[in-house]
Amino acid sequence: MRFLLPFLLSLATFWLGSPAAAQLTSGISGPEITEGARSVGYRAAYEPDQNGLAQRIHVNHAFTGSFAVRGVIQARKTEARTVDFDYVQGEVRWQATPDGARWASGLRLDVRLRDSGRPGQIALHWLNQVQLTDDVRARVSAIASMQTGSGRESGTFLQTRGDLSHRLEGGVDIGAEVYNSYGRASDLLPVSQQSHLAGPFVSLPLTPSLTLRTSALVGLTSGSADATFRVFLTHGF
Repeated sequence: MRFLLPFLLSLATFWLGSPAAAQLTSGISGPEITEGARSVGYRAAYEPDQNGLAQRIHVNHAFTGSFAVRGVIQARKTEARTVDFDYVQGEVRWQATPDGARWASGLRLDVRLRDSGRPGQIALHWLNQVQLTDDVRARVSAIASMQTGSGRESGTFLQTRGDLSHRLEGGVDIGAEVYNSYGRASDLLPVSQQSHLAGPFVSLPLTPSLTLRTSALVGLTSGSADATFRVFLTHGF
Protein backbone atom coordinates (compact mmCIF):
# COMPACT_ATOMS: atom_id res chain seq x y z
CA MET A 1 0.00 0.00 0.00
CA ARG A 2 2.80 2.43 0.86
CA PHE A 3 4.15 2.16 -2.68
CA LEU A 4 0.80 2.64 -4.44
CA LEU A 5 0.02 6.29 -3.62
CA PRO A 6 3.38 7.59 -4.96
CA PHE A 7 2.78 5.45 -8.05
CA LEU A 8 -0.69 6.97 -8.62
CA LEU A 9 0.62 10.48 -8.10
CA SER A 10 3.42 9.79 -10.60
CA LEU A 11 0.80 8.68 -13.12
CA ALA A 12 -1.15 11.89 -12.55
CA THR A 13 1.95 14.01 -13.09
CA PHE A 14 2.76 12.12 -16.27
CA TRP A 15 -0.74 12.61 -17.71
CA LEU A 16 -0.95 16.34 -16.98
CA GLY A 17 0.11 17.35 -20.45
CA SER A 18 -3.01 18.57 -22.20
CA PRO A 19 -6.11 20.63 -21.46
CA ALA A 20 -9.31 18.97 -20.25
CA ALA A 21 -12.96 19.93 -20.42
CA ALA A 22 -15.50 17.45 -19.04
CA GLN A 23 -14.01 14.04 -19.68
CA LEU A 24 -15.96 11.12 -18.23
CA THR A 25 -14.07 9.45 -15.37
CA SER A 26 -17.20 7.99 -13.76
CA GLY A 27 -17.98 4.30 -13.94
CA ILE A 28 -21.06 2.15 -13.38
CA SER A 29 -21.32 1.33 -9.70
CA GLY A 30 -22.65 -1.99 -8.51
CA PRO A 31 -24.98 -2.24 -5.50
CA GLU A 32 -23.19 -5.07 -3.70
CA ILE A 33 -20.98 -4.17 -0.72
CA THR A 34 -18.45 -6.38 1.07
CA GLU A 35 -18.02 -5.50 4.72
CA GLY A 36 -14.55 -4.16 5.51
CA ALA A 37 -13.53 -3.80 1.85
CA ARG A 38 -11.19 -0.87 1.18
CA SER A 39 -9.63 0.38 -2.05
CA VAL A 40 -7.80 3.29 -3.62
CA GLY A 41 -8.08 4.10 -7.33
CA TYR A 42 -6.71 6.27 -10.10
CA ARG A 43 -8.64 7.09 -13.28
CA ALA A 44 -7.80 9.01 -16.43
CA ALA A 45 -10.07 9.89 -19.36
CA TYR A 46 -8.78 11.37 -22.62
CA GLU A 47 -10.78 12.95 -25.47
CA PRO A 48 -8.68 13.32 -28.65
CA ASP A 49 -11.05 15.81 -30.32
CA GLN A 50 -10.51 18.30 -27.47
CA ASN A 51 -7.00 17.10 -26.64
CA GLY A 52 -8.50 16.98 -23.15
CA LEU A 53 -7.68 14.93 -20.10
CA ALA A 54 -9.31 14.53 -16.69
CA GLN A 55 -7.89 12.57 -13.77
CA ARG A 56 -9.12 11.50 -10.37
CA ILE A 57 -8.01 9.67 -7.27
CA HIS A 58 -10.51 8.10 -4.90
CA VAL A 59 -10.61 6.12 -1.67
CA ASN A 60 -13.42 3.69 -0.82
CA HIS A 61 -14.32 2.04 2.49
CA ALA A 62 -17.18 -0.33 3.36
CA PHE A 63 -18.13 0.05 7.01
CA THR A 64 -20.72 -2.74 6.95
CA GLY A 65 -22.14 -5.19 4.44
CA SER A 66 -24.72 -2.61 3.37
CA PHE A 67 -23.03 0.79 3.84
CA ALA A 68 -19.95 2.22 2.12
CA VAL A 69 -18.43 5.65 1.50
CA ARG A 70 -16.03 7.04 -1.08
CA GLY A 71 -14.08 10.28 -1.36
CA VAL A 72 -13.06 11.60 -4.79
CA ILE A 73 -10.81 14.42 -5.96
CA GLN A 74 -10.54 15.25 -9.65
CA ALA A 75 -8.13 17.55 -11.50
CA ARG A 76 -7.63 18.75 -15.05
CA LYS A 77 -5.21 20.88 -17.03
CA THR A 78 -6.61 24.01 -18.66
CA GLU A 79 -5.19 26.59 -21.03
CA ALA A 80 -4.71 28.99 -18.12
CA ARG A 81 -3.33 26.69 -15.43
CA THR A 82 -0.97 23.77 -15.29
CA VAL A 83 -3.10 21.94 -12.72
CA ASP A 84 -6.72 23.03 -12.34
CA PHE A 85 -8.79 21.67 -9.46
CA ASP A 86 -11.99 20.26 -10.94
CA TYR A 87 -14.03 19.01 -8.00
CA VAL A 88 -14.11 17.13 -4.71
CA GLN A 89 -16.91 14.65 -4.13
CA GLY A 90 -18.29 12.55 -1.30
CA GLU A 91 -20.35 9.44 -1.97
CA VAL A 92 -22.51 7.25 0.28
CA ARG A 93 -23.73 3.87 -0.98
CA TRP A 94 -26.38 1.53 0.46
CA GLN A 95 -27.09 -2.09 -0.50
CA ALA A 96 -30.83 -2.76 -0.29
CA THR A 97 -31.04 -6.45 -1.24
CA PRO A 98 -29.59 -9.54 0.52
CA ASP A 99 -26.11 -10.77 -0.36
CA GLY A 100 -26.07 -13.16 -3.32
CA ALA A 101 -29.40 -11.99 -4.77
CA ARG A 102 -29.63 -12.65 -8.49
CA TRP A 103 -31.10 -9.16 -8.83
CA ALA A 104 -29.25 -6.82 -6.46
CA SER A 105 -30.28 -3.21 -5.91
CA GLY A 106 -29.11 -0.20 -3.94
CA LEU A 107 -28.75 3.58 -3.79
CA ARG A 108 -25.84 6.01 -4.02
CA LEU A 109 -25.88 9.66 -2.98
CA ASP A 110 -23.18 12.04 -4.28
CA VAL A 111 -22.34 15.57 -3.19
CA ARG A 112 -19.88 17.44 -5.47
CA LEU A 113 -18.20 20.78 -4.74
CA ARG A 114 -16.34 23.05 -7.16
CA ASP A 115 -14.59 26.42 -6.88
CA SER A 116 -14.25 29.56 -9.06
CA GLY A 117 -17.99 30.15 -9.24
CA ARG A 118 -18.71 26.81 -10.92
CA PRO A 119 -21.85 24.98 -9.75
CA GLY A 120 -21.71 21.92 -7.51
CA GLN A 121 -23.99 18.93 -7.77
CA ILE A 122 -26.14 16.56 -5.74
CA ALA A 123 -26.99 13.25 -7.44
CA LEU A 124 -29.00 10.16 -6.50
CA HIS A 125 -28.19 6.87 -8.25
CA TRP A 126 -30.50 3.84 -8.35
CA LEU A 127 -28.10 0.92 -8.75
CA ASN A 128 -29.11 -2.46 -10.17
CA GLN A 129 -27.22 -5.63 -10.97
CA VAL A 130 -28.56 -8.85 -12.51
CA GLN A 131 -26.53 -12.06 -12.57
CA LEU A 132 -27.75 -13.55 -15.85
CA THR A 133 -25.55 -16.67 -15.67
CA ASP A 134 -22.58 -17.73 -13.58
CA ASP A 135 -20.30 -15.76 -15.92
CA VAL A 136 -22.53 -13.01 -17.36
CA ARG A 137 -23.63 -9.94 -15.39
CA ALA A 138 -25.60 -6.81 -16.29
CA ARG A 139 -25.59 -3.48 -14.44
CA VAL A 140 -28.04 -0.60 -14.97
CA SER A 141 -28.13 2.75 -13.16
CA ALA A 142 -30.64 5.61 -13.27
CA ILE A 143 -29.35 8.97 -12.04
CA ALA A 144 -31.16 12.18 -11.09
CA SER A 145 -29.03 15.23 -10.29
CA MET A 146 -29.42 18.90 -9.37
CA GLN A 147 -26.85 21.68 -9.57
CA THR A 148 -26.02 23.74 -6.49
CA GLY A 149 -24.22 26.98 -5.70
CA SER A 150 -23.46 29.98 -7.89
CA GLY A 151 -23.88 29.61 -11.63
CA ARG A 152 -26.26 26.67 -11.24
CA GLU A 153 -28.93 25.72 -13.73
CA SER A 154 -32.36 24.95 -12.30
CA GLY A 155 -34.14 21.64 -12.69
CA THR A 156 -33.43 17.93 -12.33
CA PHE A 157 -31.12 16.33 -14.88
CA LEU A 158 -31.46 12.69 -15.94
CA GLN A 159 -28.90 10.05 -16.91
CA THR A 160 -28.80 6.29 -17.37
CA ARG A 161 -25.82 3.96 -17.55
CA GLY A 162 -25.39 0.26 -18.15
CA ASP A 163 -22.93 -2.48 -18.91
CA LEU A 164 -22.87 -6.15 -19.82
CA SER A 165 -19.82 -8.16 -18.80
CA HIS A 166 -18.58 -11.73 -19.27
CA ARG A 167 -16.09 -13.31 -16.86
CA LEU A 168 -13.27 -15.28 -18.53
CA GLU A 169 -10.64 -17.51 -16.99
CA GLY A 170 -8.14 -15.81 -14.73
CA GLY A 171 -10.62 -13.21 -13.49
CA VAL A 172 -10.65 -11.24 -16.78
CA ASP A 173 -13.89 -9.42 -17.61
CA ILE A 174 -14.83 -8.24 -21.10
CA GLY A 175 -17.96 -6.43 -22.14
CA ALA A 176 -19.65 -3.26 -23.37
CA GLU A 177 -20.96 -0.18 -21.59
CA VAL A 178 -23.20 2.79 -22.38
CA TYR A 179 -23.60 6.27 -20.83
CA ASN A 180 -26.67 8.41 -21.60
CA SER A 181 -27.42 12.03 -20.62
CA TYR A 182 -30.87 13.35 -21.51
CA GLY A 183 -30.86 16.89 -20.15
CA ARG A 184 -33.44 18.49 -17.84
CA ALA A 185 -36.36 16.22 -16.86
CA SER A 186 -38.90 18.96 -17.52
CA ASP A 187 -37.50 19.74 -20.96
CA LEU A 188 -35.56 16.82 -22.43
CA LEU A 189 -33.08 17.68 -25.14
CA PRO A 190 -33.67 16.50 -28.71
CA VAL A 191 -32.00 13.15 -29.23
CA SER A 192 -29.35 14.69 -31.49
CA GLN A 193 -28.31 17.05 -28.67
CA GLN A 194 -28.27 14.41 -25.94
CA SER A 195 -25.03 12.67 -25.03
CA HIS A 196 -24.89 8.92 -25.76
CA LEU A 197 -21.55 7.11 -25.44
CA ALA A 198 -20.97 3.38 -25.92
CA GLY A 199 -18.05 1.04 -26.35
CA PRO A 200 -16.10 -2.01 -25.19
CA PHE A 201 -14.07 -2.53 -22.04
CA VAL A 202 -11.71 -5.11 -20.58
CA SER A 203 -10.80 -5.53 -16.91
CA LEU A 204 -7.95 -7.76 -15.80
CA PRO A 205 -6.13 -8.43 -12.54
CA LEU A 206 -2.47 -7.34 -12.64
CA THR A 207 -1.85 -8.77 -9.15
CA PRO A 208 -4.17 -10.33 -6.57
CA SER A 209 -4.99 -6.80 -5.31
CA LEU A 210 -4.44 -4.53 -8.35
CA THR A 211 -6.91 -4.38 -11.25
CA LEU A 212 -6.59 -2.56 -14.59
CA ARG A 213 -9.65 -1.60 -16.62
CA THR A 214 -9.41 0.02 -20.05
CA SER A 215 -12.28 1.20 -22.22
CA ALA A 216 -13.05 3.15 -25.38
CA LEU A 217 -16.31 5.08 -25.78
CA VAL A 218 -17.67 6.38 -29.08
CA GLY A 219 -20.22 9.18 -29.39
CA LEU A 220 -23.52 8.12 -30.97
CA THR A 221 -25.02 11.60 -31.44
CA SER A 222 -23.79 15.05 -32.43
CA GLY A 223 -24.18 16.13 -28.80
CA SER A 224 -21.65 13.51 -27.66
CA ALA A 225 -17.87 13.56 -27.54
CA ASP A 226 -16.47 11.85 -30.63
CA ALA A 227 -14.38 9.40 -28.60
CA THR A 228 -13.13 8.91 -25.06
CA PHE A 229 -10.33 6.58 -23.97
CA ARG A 230 -10.14 5.60 -20.32
CA VAL A 231 -7.80 3.84 -17.90
CA PHE A 232 -8.86 2.80 -14.39
CA LEU A 233 -6.49 1.34 -11.78
CA THR A 234 -7.91 -0.04 -8.51
CA HIS A 235 -5.96 -1.43 -5.57
CA GLY A 236 -7.86 -3.29 -2.87
CA PHE A 237 -6.46 -3.72 0.62
